[in-house]
Amino acid sequence: MGKGQKPMVGARIPQAWKDQREGICQATGKSEREGVQEAIGQYLRRTDLNSVESLVKRVAALELRHDLNDV
Repeated sequence: MGKGQKPMVGARIPQAWKDQREGICQATGKSEREGVQEAIGQYLRRTDLNSVESLVKRVAALELRHDLNDV
């Protein structure tokens, strides 16, 4: 991929999501591209992989302690 080029992604979504997305874009004056980019950006800021990994480790540790207490 050349300098400055951005990769393209695609996904199938439920019709209700498409209708809602179109309504939001129309109400905000944003293009479909801008709306999708904003949605992905918001999702990525809320989904910190390190936090998810940390949570999985903490849950595993709690499960192990719980199992040991049952013995």
